[in-house]
Amino acid sequence: MKKKILITTGGTGGHIFPMLGLHDYLISNNYEVFFVSDLRAKKYLNNQILSKTKILNVNSPFNVKGIFKVFTIGNLLYSIIVSFFFLIKNRPHLVIGSGGYASFPILIASILLNVKYVLYETNSIIGKTNKFFYFFCKKLLLGYDNKEFLSEKYRSKSFYVGQILRSSFLNKNYTKINNDQKTILIMGGSQGSEFFNKVIPKIFNEIKDINLSFKIYHQCRENDLNTTKDMYSSQHKVEVFNFKNNIEEIMKKSDLAITRSGSSSIAEMINLHLPFIAIPLPNSLDNHQFYNAKYYSDKNCCWLIRQQDFSFESFKKLIIDIFSSSKKELNNKIFSIKQIKEINPIKNFEKEILEYLE
Repeated sequence: MKKKILITTGGTGGHIFPMLGLHDYLISNNYEVFFVSDLRAKKYLNNQILSKTKILNVNSPFNVKGIFKVFTIGNLLYSIIVSFFFLIKNRPHLVIGSGGYASFPILIASILLNVKYVLYETNSIIGKTNKFFYFFCKKLLLGYDNKEFLSEKYRSKSFYVGQILRSSFLNKNYTKINNDQKTILIMGGSQGSEFFNKVIPKIFNEIKDINLSFKIYHQCRENDLNTTKDMYSSQHKVEVFNFKNNIEEIMKKSDLAITRSGSSSIAEMINLHLPFIAIPLPNSLDNHQFYNAKYYSDKNCCWLIRQQDFSFESFKKLIIDIFSSSKKELNNKIFSIKQIKEINPIKNFEKEILEYLE
């Protein structure tokens, strides 16, 4: 009989992508897998996965005020009831929680029904949901090898497994796609693209005066596609997009990325040996984006700039220096990335959960 595993996670790309990679691996190894997430996840899930997915209409009550908080708490209670019956119907042998508020109802139901669960934290700082459920879980599996960030009470059940990547990034050739044009990928993410959209194009428009031209791939929200495109001068070849299934192919074409510091995005860049300038989202929960980037900055794999310290002229100079004739700094970053010890996160993950599937 197939072992049943239920994966629950938030609906952002940063939450969904690692869990899709885990899903594909588990399916290929004869597990039966179910998903629980929120409405945002629908854009990332194909019909086959959606057929075994419970979508919850749930949000954090801490993000709303007044009468809307009452409705949000009501939705949360309703989602717990729905999750309760979803677990009874599907009877998973193990639940895997990967953070995000959508995980809250199913993990509460798991406790009520005495269903075993493990937690997976992709960020360098433990999120609120994983903190809340830590004391009831079997294990906390970590994407970052930095237990020093954990307080003593979170260490006893914590095990490093590494950053799980989506399937499209596995078994990829690291060889950079030949491209004579200097190519840059800009990723502001779903939450933090406004700053990138307004500031980054202006910087590159000024760089044109010194005869540096670029091929630029700029990711932004769908509503901002036209305005962002119009911000760039004709000096540069610019492609603006909201979401691409083949983002790994763009990464392989790129010499440099300018990005926020979501854990899955920068793990994918490290996997493809792409140096990046990290500008963490300043209001990320517990400042986790800063610590995600700092982990790699300390290893000389990226440049780290706090948004509050951002300087137009300094950033322009940095871009010019990076693409100087020798590209010394860029090559140093690539060398440092290549020194990171390669592991197999999915195999590590499976090894840690096998005892709960017997």
